[in-house]
Amino acid sequence: MKKYYYYKNIVKRHLNEIKEHIELSKNDMERSYYRSRYAAQLSIYAEALGIQEKYLERYI
Repeated sequence: MKKYYYYKNIVKRHLNEIKEHIELSKNDMERSYYRSRYAAQLSIYAEALGIQEKYLERYI
């Protein structure tokens, strides 16, 4: 239950915010920064939740 709360209230919200920044980026440098940040955060959250990145990304 605690993992679900963590996912719902922290992980999903944070990764969706980064995705919004990617979409709203004004140039390639900014877009590249947010993409690398997204990949890093996805990896960290997947490890914390004990699942693979591809499954976490699928549910986002």
